[in-house]
Amino acid sequence: MLPTSHLKTALLLSMTASLSGCFDSSTQSTEPAESTQHLSVQTYSLHQSDHYQVQREYVGTIKASQQSRLGFEFPGKVSAILVDVGDKVAKDAPLIRLDTQLLETEAKQLHAQRNEIKAQLQLVDANLKRQRSLKSKGFSAEAEMDALTSEKAVLQANTVRLNASIQANSLKQNKSTIKAPYAGIVSQRHVSLGDVVNAGAPTLTLLAQDNKEAFVGIPTAQLANISQLKQPQIRIADNTYAVKLLNPGAQVDLNSRSVGLRYLLPDSAQVIDGQLAYLNYQESMSESGYWIPNTALTDGIRGVWNVFVITDDELVERRSVQVLFADSQNAYVQGAISENERIIKNGLHRIVPGQKVTPISSGE
Repeated sequence: MLPTSHLKTALLLSMTASLSGCFDSSTQSTEPAESTQHLSVQTYSLHQSDHYQVQREYVGTIKASQQSRLGFEFPGKVSAILVDVGDKVAKDAPLIRLDTQLLETEAKQLHAQRNEIKAQLQLVDANLKRQRSLKSKGFSAEAEMDALTSEKAVLQANTVRLNASIQANSLKQNKSTIKAPYAGIVSQRHVSLGDVVNAGAPTLTLLAQDNKEAFVGIPTAQLANISQLKQPQIRIADNTYAVKLLNPGAQVDLNSRSVGLRYLLPDSAQVIDGQLAYLNYQESMSESGYWIPNTALTDGIRGVWNVFVITDDELVERRSVQVLFADSQNAYVQGAISENERIIKNGLHRIVPGQKVTPISSGE
């Protein structure tokens, strides 16, 4: 049996050999080689412009060139309504009528009075003829002749007055029926059958059927430019019409602070009074900058917009830009960018400044 000291020595040598074997196997592993493949990105080349176009639309409404609130010139009771809302009427077509029974009775009285005066004139003429015959024989007095002559003049004056009254009565009967002053469409009815209306009270609202107009409000600053448009266009619903400016604007509306312009629509325009109308206007802004896709923009701190520029070493740099105008697809910017530089077009969430990338395409 081995002594205790020899046993400890043998165990120590065995453990040393085992540890040595472990260290030899670990030193045989090698580290993986560094990857040389970089992220591929789409780029967009910058080209400077000295201006950009802004498409603007100013809203207005469609109105008839004529809009009349038709009423009677004297009071009366409505006896007939010949049209209703939405009806199209021709010029001089009857629309609404008053009860004329009182006027017809008055006309009969006036004619009777005129016939009475006519009979009295015949009697006076007969008496004058008789007096002239007696005067030729020396039996007539001058006073009698003068009285008959005066009476005849009074009767003649009364005849003139009655003729005027009969004419006025006939005119009232004619005006008891409102007729369309122009071809149009009835837009409103303000009375019902049997209503007693006052003089001048509106009964119907008539809109002219032809020569529809668009009333558009624009800012005062744009008045000179828009008034000089050679081919103005107005959009109504899904249709766009070439229009003609009727007036250049006279005053500023106190509520909207805009200047109202009137445009004549073509006869072919199928529009309804009150529809919204949009005046299309393309404004040119003299500012140098660059058009870029909206996808090339990323927001920075404090509201600043950034783009990622690729350097000649294909490294990513962050540049600050100012957005002057943007639509649904592109933005017009200026800032720390230059002509022919390449910016990353999309996928900015994968990019960080200083990263090395590989451009795979170029958009113009």
